[in-house]
Amino acid sequence: MYAKNSIFHFSSKALWSLALVAALGFSACSDDDNDDQPQQEVNEEISGAYFLNYGSYGNGGASITRYNFRKDALTNKYFEAQNPGMTINSNIQYGAAYKDTIYLMGNSADELISLDLHFKPTGNAVREGIEKPRFFVGQGDYLYISCWGANPDWSEMPDSYIAVYNTKTRKVENKIALPGGPEGLALAKGKLYAALNYRPQVAVIDLNSEAIAYIDLPAVSSYFVSAPNENLYLALVSTYSDPSDAAGLAYINTTTDELEDNFALDGVSTSYASILSANSDASTLYLTAAAWEEEGDGNWVQKGAIYSFDTESGVFEEFVTGLTGAQGAAVNPINNDVYILLSASATEAGSVSIYNAEGVHQKDLSVGISPYWTLFLD
Repeated sequence: MYAKNSIFHFSSKALWSLALVAALGFSACSDDDNDDQPQQEVNEEISGAYFLNYGSYGNGGASITRYNFRKDALTNKYFEAQNPGMTINSNIQYGAAYKDTIYLMGNSADELISLDLHFKPTGNAVREGIEKPRFFVGQGDYLYISCWGANPDWSEMPDSYIAVYNTKTRKVENKIALPGGPEGLALAKGKLYAALNYRPQVAVIDLNSEAIAYIDLPAVSSYFVSAPNENLYLALVSTYSDPSDAAGLAYINTTTDELEDNFALDGVSTSYASILSANSDASTLYLTAAAWEEEGDGNWVQKGAIYSFDTESGVFEEFVTGLTGAQGAAVNPINNDVYILLSASATEAGSVSIYNAEGVHQKDLSVGISPYWTLFLD
């Protein structure tokens, strides 16, 4: 049984298993792939974009919205539709598919939730060793989960760590102490890279020895995307606790573990959401630049834009401007449409605006409260 305060409230449960046919975001195949390659068979039962709606912190309201982009069909409260009698009663910090399982980072209560590709629970929620989970990446039988610890001080974050979770035993087997508030993670060349949100460095962890080295940055950071050569792009942000005039994109050479380049862009969003994404071949990146502005009487909203970044020229261009409540963007790996996640408040339904790769608006979708991340399955 699930723990009493699990992310789910339920009256029944079911166990399912399916083979994974696609993964999160830019890692799946696209329409631009070589026509001579065998075409992937579409699983109509799971095909779609899944928006992970965070809800309101401390008040629940998290939900899953499924958009079957092949059939233009939208289903809000998809988890409840798949699991009659069950609801999500916590907040989804992050989620992604790894192998044949979807993993969700639950906040309040802090836990790791596992689901099959139909969003049906596959086992008990894991709490031991999972304190304020943020993000994860997977390799082999292990997930590496960035955690802020039970009592973060919101300044130097001395007790944060990486939890090493065994997907076979369903246990946290190790904790790698990593002060500085690790957020986004990436794997490259046998090393784990951790963006530190409270220290202007990237941690580089040798997964064989667990030795940690650091790459100095001009600002604190949040999330990575991988280049085709396994080098990494990283969003640099200026925060209240660690202000900087060097926000933008960092480019990290994973052979030398050095900051090779830095591309400035003012106002890169500090939201803990999908502020950085890539198209199917990582030739174009999308970065969210949005800041909080007061609209009278203490009402604060995020105003900003989505910028595209050409990785060959190293140039930013405005993609969509004049956005209110921009949380981030995701790119459909099948057709390279850009999904912009919008949330004007933490108490009202959010929306997703879809644009093609040329920046032409396609349609809008109404989703749950605070859409932060998008999971693509096909």
